Amino acid sequence: MKILNKEEFKKAAGTPLFQNRDFSLYDGAPYECVCGATHRFSQFSGQHFASTGGSAKFMVQCPDNENAATLIKTKNKFLILFDRFVSLAGCMQ
Repeated sequence: MKILNKEEFKKAAGTPLFQNRDFSLYDGAPYECVCGATHRFSQFSGQHFASTGGSAKFMVQCPDNENAATLIKTKNKFLILFDRFVSLAGCMQ
């Protein structure tokens, strides 16, 4: 995972999407946080960003440190079956 400053982190995240979509499929899936811990994803704790293909990209705030955020992306099997999250970048202020 890359550690980025705030501006680089926002740039890496890309374009935020504000449409309401159901991401409950990913609820409870673990991801590696920039704080070093493993947390569980909640569709209500992340901001969804534009991504390519069948992947979804999220910026999630650390539940233990409000000044830390991680950019995660879904990794799929056979292009459509959710497998896991991949932590792309993190930012700690």
